[in-house]
Amino acid sequence: MKKIIRMAVVAAAGLAVFGGSVALAAPADAANRTPHCVTKSEYKKIKNGMTLAKVKKVTGISGKRVAIATSGGYGSQIRSLKTCSKYSAVSISLSKNPGGAYRVDAKSAIWVN
Repeated sequence: MKKIIRMAVVAAAGLAVFGGSVALAAPADAANRTPHCVTKSEYKKIKNGMTLAKVKKVTGISGKRVAIATSGGYGSQIRSLKTCSKYSAVSISLSKNPGGAYRVDAKSAIWVN
């Protein structure tokens, strides 16, 4: 795969030298297209076991923590994520073991168009 990428870059450079035009664009993350809200497609990409950092990478936001409980190194929290649809709602539940990171263990949503 690396060779294909290198050849595409060389080909594009060659076209630029000879006056040709080429549009090279890497596919943008969903988070870059909707940096302040969650879309249905982004919501579908949230999977159990994902860390909060991965959720933020996929959606562009980590949400607002609405509840948290910790004891003996174990933890649980619920986060509300703003949706791109005006009257919709998304929540994720995360938990962690002692020394571990918070990971998604449930999600819920209601979508109103």
